[in-house]
Amino acid sequence: MMRKQSGFSMVELLVAMVIQFILLAGMVYVYSSSRMMFTVNEQMSRVQENGRYLTDVLLYDIRMAGYSGCRSLSEIIPNIIANSPPTFASLTDGISVFENGTGWTNPTAFTRVAGTDVITLQSTQGSGVSLSGNMTADNANIQISSNPDGLVANDLILISDCSRADLFRASSVSSSGSVTIAHANNVNTDNKLSKAYGDDAQIMSFDAHTYFIGTGANGEPGFYQHSFNSNTATLLAEGVESLQLLLAEDTSDDQEPDVYVNATAVIDWEAVIGVRVGLLMRSESNVATEVRAFTFNGANANTGNDTRVRKAFWSYAAMRNQIN
Repeated sequence: MMRKQSGFSMVELLVAMVIQFILLAGMVYVYSSSRMMFTVNEQMSRVQENGRYLTDVLLYDIRMAGYSGCRSLSEIIPNIIANSPPTFASLTDGISVFENGTGWTNPTAFTRVAGTDVITLQSTQGSGVSLSGNMTADNANIQISSNPDGLVANDLILISDCSRADLFRASSVSSSGSVTIAHANNVNTDNKLSKAYGDDAQIMSFDAHTYFIGTGANGEPGFYQHSFNSNTATLLAEGVESLQLLLAEDTSDDQEPDVYVNATAVIDWEAVIGVRVGLLMRSESNVATEVRAFTFNGANANTGNDTRVRKAFWSYAAMRNQIN
């Protein structure tokens, strides 16, 4: 006779369901933990990447501040004929620091984040290029064989042959064949340079970069670079909460920093030989498991009591053109 088949009892079904639930809960916990760890690591990596990038950009401009080609500004003061010219007559004009933004006129549509510093750095930019021949007169167009720095009309340009220098705006720049740069008086106070330069002269782009922390349209703080040349502000990275700057003064004239002070405490700007830069970065979203205080520049930076992860980047750059 065939034996009668029977299913699981209610107790057995309940035990099986409990075991399955425990296993499922364990899998969900492991997945959630792995997902959270992945998100934290991803956002922290982005914070570190942005911090290193911004530090490199800012330190490069600090090192180059006041650079004017083959001769220092202490030896040659450029003859400036450009309309709306920058102030570029001494090494101290290469750097301006505004403690907490005091004294800075914001030329952009972005609101500066309160309590953050602003720095402006002026110098020639790019690799430069030699003239392809002598100028026939001091008002003649400038001829160069190539345009590696991408010069365009209205750009500020410095020309120097190590004995004289002129800073002007290009009224036009040809884009084919031998490159011709004109310096007409529609964008300059005069169409004449201080001399007719020869093929030993160098042509270099000039600009003043201002760095500040601003609030974007999405409400996020970001690190902005404003170009004096083009009068445009470019967002370099989001998630930057603060920029703090300390100036290194050489009070003993031994080419070494003796004190680090903020801009309002500088005694002699000619003795400033470097800048200590502090950047406070944060993650895009709340990824930590709990609210934690974060000390930056001697104070708690997590005033909003959020769960973002933060990292401080402190670095130093010497102003090469200030060091004899």
